[in-house]
Amino acid sequence: MEQKASLMDGQQARVSQNYQLFSTLLTAAVTLYNYPNIDPNLRPINVPTSQLLPEYDFIVVGGGSAGNVVVNRLTEISNWTVLLLEAGGDETVISDTPILNYNLWFTDFDWNYTTVPQQYACGSNGGICTWPRGHGLGGSSTLNDFVYMRGNPQDYDNWANIGNTGWSFQEVFPYFLRSEDNQDPAIAGSPYHAQGGYQTVNRSNYLSPMTDVYLQAGEEMGYPLVDSNGPTQLGFMLAEGVVRNGSRCSTAKAFLRPIRNRSNLHVALRSRVTKIIVDPETKTALGVQFLRNGQNITIMASKEVILSAGVVNSPQLLMLSGIGPQEHLADLGIPVIQNLRVGDNLHDHVGVPIPFSAPPNYTINWRSSFENFSSILDYAQNGDGPLTTLLGVECTAFVNADPTRNSPVPDTEILFSSYIPFNEDQQMWAAVPYNIHPTSRGTVRLRDTNPLSPPLMDPQYLTTPTDIEASMRTIQFVSQLLQTKSMQRIGAQLITTLLPLCSNYTVMSDEYALCLLQQYSVTIYHSVGSCKMGTDNDPAAVVDPRLRVYGIKNLRVIDASIMPVVTSGNTNAPTIMIGERASDFIKQDHGQSISSQ
Repeated sequence: MEQKASLMDGQQARVSQNYQLFSTLLTAAVTLYNYPNIDPNLRPINVPTSQLLPEYDFIVVGGGSAGNVVVNRLTEISNWTVLLLEAGGDETVISDTPILNYNLWFTDFDWNYTTVPQQYACGSNGGICTWPRGHGLGGSSTLNDFVYMRGNPQDYDNWANIGNTGWSFQEVFPYFLRSEDNQDPAIAGSPYHAQGGYQTVNRSNYLSPMTDVYLQAGEEMGYPLVDSNGPTQLGFMLAEGVVRNGSRCSTAKAFLRPIRNRSNLHVALRSRVTKIIVDPETKTALGVQFLRNGQNITIMASKEVILSAGVVNSPQLLMLSGIGPQEHLADLGIPVIQNLRVGDNLHDHVGVPIPFSAPPNYTINWRSSFENFSSILDYAQNGDGPLTTLLGVECTAFVNADPTRNSPVPDTEILFSSYIPFNEDQQMWAAVPYNIHPTSRGTVRLRDTNPLSPPLMDPQYLTTPTDIEASMRTIQFVSQLLQTKSMQRIGAQLITTLLPLCSNYTVMSDEYALCLLQQYSVTIYHSVGSCKMGTDNDPAAVVDPRLRVYGIKNLRVIDASIMPVVTSGNTNAPTIMIGERASDFIKQDHGQSISSQ
């Protein structure tokens, strides 16, 4: 066991050393062959502090998946002034390169959050789960796995059925189309997609030989090749993601760069908001305080303050500003302005990456895919090759892992990745199955009153029997998939040496599946719900269906934290939609006409 661990550590060290040379060559090649993509003249203008105004109509906190959409749409009104405050910096060649996602973890692109110890998850790391969250323009759309998935129509109908007027699928579908610029020729002309929006969506230009194996195995199990954003979600799908010309298309690239010259927009990077200024008598949001270059700055908002800081930082800012659970704020000595269940209802998709073997030249690995200049040139010159894959996620599947379930709404998503980051030369692929309807709920809480302290994130993973049973079934479904002729033909086998903590159990038994779940579980980056949207008679609601914070004037939350229930799949596309939908709410509430759908 120690020898195997030493070998893995040696491989990772070698990959890390080679990465330094690789990243230098990649940056040089992109600069030489594809300079317009990194030209600073095409990027958002970072306004110096001395040129910021003392007051704007709107202040948007967070340039992430929703915030950039909101800024774009609000500045369409030429006489509205908008300030975007982003805590991080701008994107780079490395963040633009699809397969290098993991290389952004534990860097300045990442808030570097971890959860409090979980009793039933992430056991191999002492119960502490790594929670990558985007820090910089693009937010988590600069750090995530790219996959563009809207979820199931019933997700939104359920939101509406519990009182969230305006959020049924029929009502939100036009907002998905509004933002979309789908360049996949396989679905050109589909009424379920659109072209001409800001957000480019496409498949990777490169597919490994494993892709055919995934699709054939799915067909053997009765699942057709589908467009899971189309009329039916159930089935296997070649992954679509937010990619443009082979590179990541974050919401900053999609929504912010095209409007960089709008005179009513100011963007301030490296601006860490520490508090919302709220008049405790009138309960009105007046502006924000933020730190920039060591300076404490106050800027006012004449119309609204909009929090798009994400599922962790939006509730953190509300609580620091006196808006949150009364008992929690009182314990920290924070005067309570509005007692709301901020930080409750936190939930996430949690899954297990399960590694399997493959024949030679079937998967993507460091030695064959990166240790050659031809791959770099193929990416830099043509936007092609293995560097363009969506972190190796080449196929997604939506299935019913529960054999008794007969529903068009699946219970499981599986991500099939042909690339494992620490893999140097072994042919490996991974299936990452997860239950898409978790019932466990956790919290975000303040660690202390220091706005620079990371909050306490406790997703309470797998704390309900329903979640454990459903998650175990997802693993068992993958085990069944491994028995198909397609998988048997390539000799795919579980690589048990990478899962040593479960070696005492019979492989893929119930006990083994439970062990994998509790020891090797990871976030799927889909955390939502900490500023729940709901009706005024919902005691857990933080914002109303127009995303206005209850009891506080001129304050909204517009990001994934408002989701009452997580969507059935990846959450980036729904978060973009939330930004589009809420922008129209703001325009309507301030007497502006909205564009036709």
